[in-house]
Amino acid sequence: MKFSFLPLARLLAGVGAIMAGVAQAQLANNLTIGNPKAMGLANAVTADSTGIDAVHYNPAALTKLKGRQTTVKFLTGVMDIRAGFDAPAGYGEDFFGYSDDPEANSSSRTLTPAMYLPGLGGMTEVPMLFAPLAGLSINPPGSKFTFATNVYAPMALGYSRDDDDPGRFQGKEVALQRITYFSPSLGYEVNDELALGLSIGFSHQAMALNQDFRNPGLLTGVARLFNEALCVPGLELVQILANFCGGKLSPFDSLANLDLDLQQSLSPTYNLGVLWEPTDWFAWGATYQSEARMHLKGKYRVDYSKDWQGFWSGMQGSLFGAILSPLFPYGNVDEEIGNASLDLTYPDNFSTGIKLKPFDKWQFNMDWRWSGYSDWNEFEIKFDRELDVLRIAKNFDPANATANTLTLDRGYEDTWSWALGVQYDLNERVQLRAGYEWRPSAIPDDKADALAPIGDAHLYGLGVGYRWDKETQIDLGFNYFVSKTDIPANTSCNINCTGLDNLVYNPYAGMDVETSVHAYILALTYQTVF
Repeated sequence: MKFSFLPLARLLAGVGAIMAGVAQAQLANNLTIGNPKAMGLANAVTADSTGIDAVHYNPAALTKLKGRQTTVKFLTGVMDIRAGFDAPAGYGEDFFGYSDDPEANSSSRTLTPAMYLPGLGGMTEVPMLFAPLAGLSINPPGSKFTFATNVYAPMALGYSRDDDDPGRFQGKEVALQRITYFSPSLGYEVNDELALGLSIGFSHQAMALNQDFRNPGLLTGVARLFNEALCVPGLELVQILANFCGGKLSPFDSLANLDLDLQQSLSPTYNLGVLWEPTDWFAWGATYQSEARMHLKGKYRVDYSKDWQGFWSGMQGSLFGAILSPLFPYGNVDEEIGNASLDLTYPDNFSTGIKLKPFDKWQFNMDWRWSGYSDWNEFEIKFDRELDVLRIAKNFDPANATANTLTLDRGYEDTWSWALGVQYDLNERVQLRAGYEWRPSAIPDDKADALAPIGDAHLYGLGVGYRWDKETQIDLGFNYFVSKTDIPANTSCNINCTGLDNLVYNPYAGMDVETSVHAYILALTYQTVF
């Protein structure tokens, strides 16, 4: 869509940018499983035992669970998401000299979590993030098979910003959530050294967004200039030819609000695992987690501002507007409501790792993990009807738009991450754990934004395990996640490009943007025989 004068068309392009940007991009990868041992060892556990959460990390390790066992888990956390929007020297030159942006040189911060509650209102702001989870396993006496199922969250990211927060133009309320509610799993002990495992995950996937929209650009600057210059007494004849006076379209005003709610109730995946322990001091493990190809469906609502409606209604009533009316919105619609869908692939992952125990009290783990984010090369959003803005878009970018679809180029990249963990057995009952994970971003620099403000990240872990008695284990884990990004003006066309030919949404065009995320996650598990 080369014609940037049509801001709402870029709003819908921004929907796709949001879909891809918020979709974890290494943020939620393993961060919300809530296994205290994995957290303490910074996820370096592919060759280690993680209790019932082996369903996710390596189902072959389920063979370590003997008899009948159950685990109850409590997970809580805080995400501190910040962004700064700085106007460099010369800011406003791209908007016909207008520089009175109220969001310039401002900052955004939110600590407010949001969750998606299926059947209970969808995206919901909550006072604090807290989730109880559980699972169980059964190993019949003398059997080489272990059966298990677990409830866990492979992905859970959500936040809410205040109505006047400067970051509201890239997410006022956001929720991206994947809950695995049933995971029939099988571990098979081939012999004393080798084990294999398989788990099938049935998950609910949700993606929801509410955000305000604005469009700083040269042509919204032109619209403001014409409004100020021509909408004065004595120029009524000019207004008959081209009426810019029905409403104000400014580079810095909010033009619309978008509310989008998409979900899929049944999204299956599978995990395959192998665990080889030839000696007491060495183990090797590997896990493949399959992709999930989903067709998310739901509803959308676009609520237009009065100025948006008035501007286009006035333009349609002028001679210029009548001639070009097939290209313009009608302007007499307060809101548009309908159904939308998005094809989304949950990326596949592969991890491998080793466990070394060279001394009686010391254990060292190391993992490598690959994630297939290149599946997010493009997204196609389908609407249940022809929209005026898409009729406009197809005239200027027919390769990426039809009257009821919009295709968005993303260009995400596969990643390799690595993690190190160490465990010290203080005595027969207590284990102390610490770890570090390096998590490179899947988002290229020219796709960075403030909606999913995740660049290269660091994950630090601490944990403690306590053997209460022969049948009961209590574990506590803590993670600190930190990521910072620096996006100079005109370097990412998901947020701050000023060119006329940018397809994607740039609500902070011409600004230098800095973002940061600090996440603090705490989990407690109680595992016992029943």
